[in-house]
This record gives sequence, structure tokens and C-alpha cells, in this order.
Amino acid sequence: MERVLESPEAARYEVVRLSAADSPGDVAARVGVAAGDRPLLLVMDDAQVSGDESLMALRVAAGGSPRARVLVTTLSGPAAGRPDPVDCLRFEPGAYTIDVPPLTVEEVAVLLAALAGGHVRQATADALHAATGGNPRLLHDFLVGRRLTERLTRGAAGWEFQCATEWQPPMDPSAATPHLVKATWDAWAALAFDRAFELCKAAAWCGEGHTVSVPLAHLLLLRGRGRDSMSFLDSLPEGVVESTPHLALARAVNLACGQGRPEAAAEFLLRAAVAAGPAQRPLLLAYRAWIMALSGRSADDVGAITRTDRETALFVHAAQAMARLRTRPDEAVFHLRRALALTAGGTESGPPWLAAHLTAYLIDALLLAGRAGEATLLAAGFHGGEPASGWDVAVAMSMVAA
Repeated sequence: MERVLESPEAARYEVVRLSAADSPGDVAARVGVAAGDRPLLLVMDDAQVSGDESLMALRVAAGGSPRARVLVTTLSGPAAGRPDPVDCLRFEPGAYTIDVPPLTVEEVAVLLAALAGGHVRQATADALHAATGGNPRLLHDFLVGRRLTERLTRGAAGWEFQCATEWQPPMDPSAATPHLVKATWDAWAALAFDRAFELCKAAAWCGEGHTVSVPLAHLLLLRGRGRDSMSFLDSLPEGVVESTPHLALARAVNLACGQGRPEAAAEFLLRAAVAAGPAQRPLLLAYRAWIMALSGRSADDVGAITRTDRETALFVHAAQAMARLRTRPDEAVFHLRRALALTAGGTESGPPWLAAHLTAYLIDALLLAGRAGEATLLAAGFHGGEPASGWDVAVAMSMVAA
């Protein structure tokens, strides 16, 4: 729109900028003041949010002024979420419609490369495209307004966002970035961990570290950066980790697997469970039982834990499976299959990497139980790298455990 208004053709007109919030009286008054010898060019940006009366006033003003022209921009198509309110204007005599599609991932990558001065990681371009939907205004807001270009650093695979390993306090609520936060959680739930990690880093620099703390803590751990994960968890406000189950789980896994201190992990979860309310206590105790069984240590009677929700039941079954893996593999198979069924509840049923972790152990349990056919069938798709199969996650978790 601005390019049109800067053109020599537009210079022949008296430009009248109208707002989508203008009332019919406002439209008539502005047009009346601007009326003169030159023809009028009536301009309205984001016309899709205007009311019916304002649109009708715009049409009347254009029809009442000789040689007047109208230029409106609107959001249409699936992104609008409803029929375009200004669609009626498309069928006026002499009307022209120009469709400007959003930027593609490839175009975002080219733009980033030009700004960074070199090749940009595909995951970084994917992350910005997911957060903006290819909308140039949102992209400009992130890269320039929020200065994300200053957070780019050169990595082995190209330019990427710097990692924030300390919690950044939230910004003014008016500066929130819901598109960025939603894209982060969507990528986390979809096992798109490279994209999710880049989105987490961008969100942290935009003051949204508090809203993406869970995926960021886990992703740092999955990338073998346990020290950074612990540093980030330690920087969170007091009590946040203990009162947020998936953050408590991240700290426990870090202690038990990343640092080889399962007793410290069990003690931490026990303290958190004692301090927690009745709603969260069973879940934290289930985490503890699973951590202890995973490290070959006996826990209290796991079956006595009250299964108040889907995730608590999941970790109870996971703990029972780990305790029986070597001595009663058939029983372990049953509990692992039940736990995997419970992971279907999404992020409310454990972190997304958990299903891949359990599947890897299920293959082992089937082999130990002498059920090689089932193990081979399960492993064929899992190792084959099918989309969201989680094989890379299982490998990452095995590295953490090592």
C-alpha cells in the first residue's frame, strides 16, 4: 500500500487516510475537508476489522466524488477465519484485486541470510516462519522491533539464535508474543525439536522465558547441555521448579541421568512431594519411583501411589516396567504398553520425548521376553526414522542416561 501511495500515479490524487475504526460521520468529515480540485484517493488499511456502516460510508464517499478511487487492504482466505467483510468491494466496476501471499520458509531463509550475512540454519528459518506464518509485519517486529537479529550467532551449521541459559523476566503484557509462544509449544508437542529449540531461544530473548521454560529446560538436556539446563532451572524464581511438575521432572532427570546422582534426584522429588498439595503429590512420587527404578534402585510400593490423573498412572506403569525389566520382562512389556497408551494424552501426559523413550525400552523388554517377532516389527518403523517416530529422541535420552 505504501509503495502505491509513493508512486507517480498516486501523486495526482488528494490522499485521504481513513481508519477502520472511523464512524460514518468521521468518514464524511474527512472526505469533506479534503475535497478540492484534485480527485480523491480514499485509503483504508486493515479494512477487515471495520464495521458495516463504515464500509458503506466509504462506498458512498467514493461514489459521491467524481474521479475518486478507493484503496483498501484486507486479510482474506483461511487466515481471516471468516468471510472477508470487504469482499463486496471486489465486484465493484473497475475494481482490481491483488493477492499478496505470505512469505514461504525459503523466502524467510533468504531474508535471514541477507540480514546475518551468511547461511542460516534451516531450523532457525523454520522457527521464524512458524512464529509469523510468513507475515512480513510480524517478521519485522521480531527481527527489528525486538532486535532478534542481534541475537544471531554463527554455529557449525550456520547462523542460529544465541541460547539464553538464564531466565529473563517477563516484559510488559502489552509486549507479549502469543504467536511465538504457540509456535513453540506446537513444535514441542510435534517432536519437531530442532525448530522448538530455536523458537525457545527466540521466545526467551523476547521476554517469554517464563512461558516456554518447560520445553527449553528439557531441550537443553536432550542436546547434552545438562549444565545449561540446570543453570536455567536455577535461575527461575524460587519455588517455580518444585511447583511445576515438568520442570521438577527436568531437574530430576538432569540429576539422575545427566549427573549420575539418582539419590539426589529422588531426594529432591521427595522434598517437592512433601511440600506439594494433594493434587500434585502423587505425580511427584510417581516421578520419584520411575527415577529410582530407572537407575536400578528399589522404591516403596509403587502400586500404592494414588493415580489421580493420566500422567501419574503413566509414570506408575513406567516405574513398574523398569523394576521388572530384567527379572520379569513379560510383566514389563504389559506395563510399558499401558504406559505408551497413556502418553496419547498429549503434553498433559508427560513430556513429548517420553513415548520414544518408553518405546525403546519396550523393544528391549520384548527381546528379553523371547518375543523377537514383535520386537522386530516394532523396531522396523521406529528405527526407520518415520516422521515423529522419536528414534532421535530415544538416542538422545540414551546419551543423557549414559
